[in-house]
Amino acid sequence: MNTRLLLLSTMSIATLAGVAGCGASAARSASTVHSASGFSGAEAAPAIGVPSSNAGSSGAGSASAGTSTSGSPTGSSGSSASLSADTSSGDIVLGSPGADVARSVTAAYTVPTGTFLASFDTVIADGVALDGYVISSQTSPNAKGQIVSGQVTLAIPTAGMASLLNSLPSDFTASSINFSSVNDTNSIVDLNARLTSAQAHLTALQALLAKATSLGDITTLEQQIEDVETSIDADQGQLNSLTQAVTYATVTVQLKERGAVTVAVKKVAAGPSVSSGVSKGWNNALLVVTIALEVLVTAIPALVLLLIGWFVWRLRRRHVASTPAEVTA
Repeated sequence: MNTRLLLLSTMSIATLAGVAGCGASAARSASTVHSASGFSGAEAAPAIGVPSSNAGSSGAGSASAGTSTSGSPTGSSGSSASLSADTSSGDIVLGSPGADVARSVTAAYTVPTGTFLASFDTVIADGVALDGYVISSQTSPNAKGQIVSGQVTLAIPTAGMASLLNSLPSDFTASSINFSSVNDTNSIVDLNARLTSAQAHLTALQALLAKATSLGDITTLEQQIEDVETSIDADQGQLNSLTQAVTYATVTVQLKERGAVTVAVKKVAAGPSVSSGVSKGWNNALLVVTIALEVLVTAIPALVLLLIGWFVWRLRRRHVASTPAEVTA
């Protein structure tokens, strides 16, 4: 009986040892596989190129790429506006930073040779289709006088900024895309508070003016009302400017034909014209008349003194001439 128990105990211990050995081997295999997988992921991570974003009151983000707009930028950063790329479609996606953040972007693209003007028109048409408008534009020619590069700045509703960039043709090759944003929340809140206070002050002054009877009080109140109205106009103008900047994003698109070399444009001096000659003659006549009047005004005192002196001299001469006649009589 004891022999059987001893044999069973020995077999149980051997079985448990075998199971433990298998478990340790499996654990080592899993650890090895996990390490290899982690190493492989670390090596592949740079190829993914997921953009990062940081929140803040103001700042800028940029992305540069050597591929067409159908592919997403390989690197980017942003502030108060998350910049990311949909790796499946390649579209630029911008987060919503808030209601009072002014946003802008400057994007540079290379376009195929001979397509600058058509590409330029495409950018403008896409911006206008998003209810935007052109703020300014500038172009440069090559040595043959053909326009091969330039830029256009548009005001686009902020919600449509990414849509404009994503709508550009696939043959546009992006060389840089730089985003920036400014948080105007504090300024807008402060201006609204100042306007509310100023409006209340203006109402109180107008009520006092309606009850004023003395001329001094009326004059003082009118001056105070004018000062408050001037302050209200200034604050309202600043608020309108900030609201415009928040409502419309500024998008600058720079285009250049592939391999194009631009030259500086020489300004040609305009030749003389009939209208410019008449204008110059009229200005000269006015100058002569002005000088003559100045000389006359300056000489008037001297002329008066000369006239007085001449009159005195005439009187003395008459007196001297009449004196000998009286003595002779």
